[in-house]
Amino acid sequence: MKTIFTILVSLSLFPFLPALAQEPFVRRSVVEEFTGTWCGHCPRGMVGMERLAQQFGDRFIGIAVHTGSGEPMAIPSYPDMQEQLLPGSGAPSCVINRAPFKFDPYSGSGQRGATHYGIDLDFAASLAVPTEAKVELKAQWDDEFQWDVRFTATTTFNMDIPSDGGDLQSPPYRLIFVLTEDGLTGTADSWLQTNYFSPEFTPSAGKDYTDDDMKEWREAPYHVPGVTYNHVAVNTLGIKGGIEGSIKAPIVPLEPQTYTNVITTLASHAQRLIQDKNRLTAVAMLINTTTGEVVNAARAGILPHGAAEPVKGDVNGDGAVNVADISAIINVMAGNGGFSHDLADVNGDGAVNVADISAVINIMANS
Repeated sequence: MKTIFTILVSLSLFPFLPALAQEPFVRRSVVEEFTGTWCGHCPRGMVGMERLAQQFGDRFIGIAVHTGSGEPMAIPSYPDMQEQLLPGSGAPSCVINRAPFKFDPYSGSGQRGATHYGIDLDFAASLAVPTEAKVELKAQWDDEFQWDVRFTATTTFNMDIPSDGGDLQSPPYRLIFVLTEDGLTGTADSWLQTNYFSPEFTPSAGKDYTDDDMKEWREAPYHVPGVTYNHVAVNTLGIKGGIEGSIKAPIVPLEPQTYTNVITTLASHAQRLIQDKNRLTAVAMLINTTTGEVVNAARAGILPHGAAEPVKGDVNGDGAVNVADISAIINVMAGNGGFSHDLADVNGDGAVNVADISAVINIMANS
């Protein structure tokens, strides 16, 4: 994760930077992790997901898919995807952008060894893959009772659509929408996290996982109460093959197209699972239906019902554009939560960086 100090140093150099040229679309990568409270090895996956969130900030989109009989956070549609994406795999395991490779959500492909954090190397490699599209997402409660969330995804393709991408008149692309929630916890026995790194499991448990990030689990009991679960998928739309008609033909390069649909919180599994609607996050994934892989993705907080369109540059949502919004952008750049990536991307280039601070300064100067 970038530190505030590092960002401030780069800001001090900002006046001397040359004008930014038009850059390719920025990729955000999706990690779909298959896990469960019953899974004794899965605490390392939880550590990996949290470290990715801290390290990569807004470019990391994590979805924790809880599977297994009796698993309190399992939802009907998503567990089936494990066999489709990772045939014969167990837990913990994960995919990055639905590419046909199985990773451990802690050690990744094992470049630093099987018992050391390394998924960041594989994730960073995924970010370096060029993408032919960007996705912007707005999410808003569709009613005053907060029953349905309206997703509005705007997709723009660039001029470099791959030759294997098919006929532009019949594009092989679709959107997927997911609701996730942070901070889930429970007191029933099914919420106890099984922990094979505990000395209560065996005296030598966890001895190979010597890094500091696993210390908490090495010292925890065999069944851990009060665990907080983040990135948990609570409902989906089009999760298996995308939403038909969500990308329309013809695709006109650099011409945005918008698609909207709703995800309900009234489904029985969602009502059972959702604990605090203020902790929900909306995720949109653009998939290539020929390869099955995620082309790009976006996430957004959920705006109140009837809320007006946000003011450009008002990153912190106080209704004005001022220095507080620059502070909010710095927090997004540092990977800290609490602010929307899409609002922080003031200049609309898909990334949150010093150019967005410049854009806010220009808005302040011209207002």
